[in-house]
Amino acid sequence: MRAVDVAGMAVFFLFQGLLAREVLAGLEAFPGHAWWVLTLAGIGGYLWADFVSGFVHFLADNFGSIHTPFLGPVFFRTFREHHVDPLAITRHGFLEVNGANCVVSIPFVVGTYYLVPVRETLLGLAFGAFMFLFLVGIFLTNQFHRWAHLPAPPRWIRALQATGLILGPAHHQRHHTPPFDTYYCITSGLMNPILTRIGFFEAIKGPLGRAVEPIIGRAEEVVVVEPGAGGAAT
Repeated sequence: MRAVDVAGMAVFFLFQGLLAREVLAGLEAFPGHAWWVLTLAGIGGYLWADFVSGFVHFLADNFGSIHTPFLGPVFFRTFREHHVDPLAITRHGFLEVNGANCVVSIPFVVGTYYLVPVRETLLGLAFGAFMFLFLVGIFLTNQFHRWAHLPAPPRWIRALQATGLILGPAHHQRHHTPPFDTYYCITSGLMNPILTRIGFFEAIKGPLGRAVEPIIGRAEEVVVVEPGAGGAAT
């Protein structure tokens, strides 16, 4: 698995570099528009990354059986065990924490690089800059999530968390309070109050469940048994 993480991260950063080069060339081609393109792309991309992190988190927490082939043990179980052992993520290394997000981001960065005329049209430039910064946010999501669970993070991480621009422990603790059904967004958490106020996840849970549960199964609780305690995780 580590080989997959290393390869995925290498490919992701290669194409992010190529996409950044296209964005810079586009900014040179449309110099008068650089300020609003970068501003909207930065804000929009970062907030969209936060929303996507929450939507994926919501899906993994609420739908799908841990016994579903491939998705169950790789995806659903990981999210649900995190509720039982929230410090487990702090025991994982950089590659293990961030490799998967790089792998799933590859189709998006490759597609944008090859299919979007970033340096040729203003709309292409805006979309290319948005995707680049969105994928930066997705890459950082699990790292910010890990930092939010560190028992004693370094001072510079606490300073970043205090700005509210990255996920902080007090904010994230609202999700880790049973029944674990709110504040799913884990990049910055900036979208959490908005989505909670409009009842977004509550509104889509029923219709979405009826659509996906016949395919991937119903969610079940996960119990983690410490090594040597007897029995097995269920």
